[in-house]
Amino acid sequence: MVSIAARKLTGVGFRRDIKFFLACLVGFLVFIILTLLMLLQSVTQRAADRTFEQWRLIALSATDAINRLPPTATAGEIESQMVFLRGRYGISTISLDRQNSPPLISGYSTTSGPTETIERPTQFGTATFSFDPGEVSSVRRTFIITASISLVATLLGTILLSLYLPRIVRPIEAMLDEASALGKPATGDDEASYLIETFRSSIQTLREQEKELKRLHELEKNRADDLQRVTATLTRSLTSGFIAIDQSGRLVDLNQAAKEILRLPQTLDPAGRTVRDALGDTPFARCLHRAVEAGVPVSRQEVVQELAGEPLVIGLTTVPLTDENSRILGVIALFADLTPVRQLEQRLRDMQTLADLGEISAGIAHEFRNSLSTILGYLKLAGRDLLPEETQNRLRNAEEEATLLSGAVEGLLSFARPMRLEFHETDLADLVRGVVDRFIGQQQAFPITVDLEPATVQADPTLLSRAIENLIRNAVESVRQKGAGAVDVSLEGGTSPVLRIADSGVGLDPQEAPRLLLPFQSDKPDGMGLGLPLARKIIMLHGGNLQLSGEPGAGAVVTVTFGAEGAPVPAGAEGTIRI
Repeated sequence: MVSIAARKLTGVGFRRDIKFFLACLVGFLVFIILTLLMLLQSVTQRAADRTFEQWRLIALSATDAINRLPPTATAGEIESQMVFLRGRYGISTISLDRQNSPPLISGYSTTSGPTETIERPTQFGTATFSFDPGEVSSVRRTFIITASISLVATLLGTILLSLYLPRIVRPIEAMLDEASALGKPATGDDEASYLIETFRSSIQTLREQEKELKRLHELEKNRADDLQRVTATLTRSLTSGFIAIDQSGRLVDLNQAAKEILRLPQTLDPAGRTVRDALGDTPFARCLHRAVEAGVPVSRQEVVQELAGEPLVIGLTTVPLTDENSRILGVIALFADLTPVRQLEQRLRDMQTLADLGEISAGIAHEFRNSLSTILGYLKLAGRDLLPEETQNRLRNAEEEATLLSGAVEGLLSFARPMRLEFHETDLADLVRGVVDRFIGQQQAFPITVDLEPATVQADPTLLSRAIENLIRNAVESVRQKGAGAVDVSLEGGTSPVLRIADSGVGLDPQEAPRLLLPFQSDKPDGMGLGLPLARKIIMLHGGNLQLSGEPGAGAVVTVTFGAEGAPVPAGAEGTIRI
């Protein structure tokens, strides 16, 4: 007989070996099960024999107990003894057939179920002891059930093994077929050796390929990490805001400049969040959302939105990203804060407006002053003659009106006249306190409160003091005109000092605030309307900004904001600035 090691590489030989092995395994299991069943049957029989022997001993002991009763014992005494014996030995029924007397029975009827009986003679007659065979029957029933289950399980296992044998063999045969495609076996190799050798060589090849894949993966990972670092560096270095959005409208990336421009929390993690969820329901977020939905580029669109009560102007440009099939992969948005540019443009327009007003005012004032000088001269000459009293009064009234008009012309010339500013490092708090002290020294009928923080600016102290004095005088006159109220002067320090002069006087209409900053636009009965324009001009020459707000009957607030560096013009800048 040819050994297994010498068999050729064939599926038939392999299947025969499998069947032989499984047949031996099944036979061994059947032998083990039959042996265990025989042992279980022997144990069951011995248990039944012990039970029967115990019943015989109980019947013998009970018979002795009945015989120990006196021969003259009554039926009640015999029944009591029978009840005692049943409870003591676990006897189901005891019956006593007496001669010439009715039988005595203790326990349930013998016809109610299967019983095992033992008869013994006594002095009173034949005693029959009945026992419940349930325990013996339970042991036998357990043996029968166990034997049946074991035999059925063995039969089913054999059937299932026969049915699933092709499934067990088929993978091995498939492996043999695949292995034959990798190479022919050596002469004399059996199936197992051939499969093991083929598996070993395949594993070795896979390990070598795994090493090569790891090396390529490391190269790609390093390349991706380098690209990611370069991309992150470029994104982080952009001074403009950068937002990357995928095709579903969710944020992918957002740089530091974008957070600073939009005043977003530094800890904000934009990944996976929608535009409106991350940026809020703002005009900028809505514009960006429309650009993502439309998938069209947006070029240099300006978006204005309120941020902390101030307008924020954002210049937005979006570029959709597409693949080779023109499918949109996402959108890249670049934007910048144009607020300083627009503020500078507005400031230049205001400066130009003041310059135009200055030129017009200078020309008009010059012509008016010449004419007024001539008129005043003639009026004075006319006053020297002897004229009627009525005529003299009219001349004096005309001279007073001309003098007032001359003062207005001088104020207009002062507004239009070029100013030479000499900048020095100035303690703004001391300057404001000195101006306020002059008004407090005039014994005002209402309080003037002061709350000043330290602040230093580059300024011309004389001109700046004049502008602040005009602003405080307007507040004092507004309260005096109302007849009650107070003036509050406060100064916030820092890199951008803010001076506020608030009064609870007659107030003003917010719609009229821009008009009051122009010359000859005054709400006061005897005012010429040059104080605020002149103060605004001086503040603007110092690089600051003046804002006027209020409510009718509730007072007004003048807010003066200086430059971000505390120096509105470069240090040492001196000369004549004409507006």
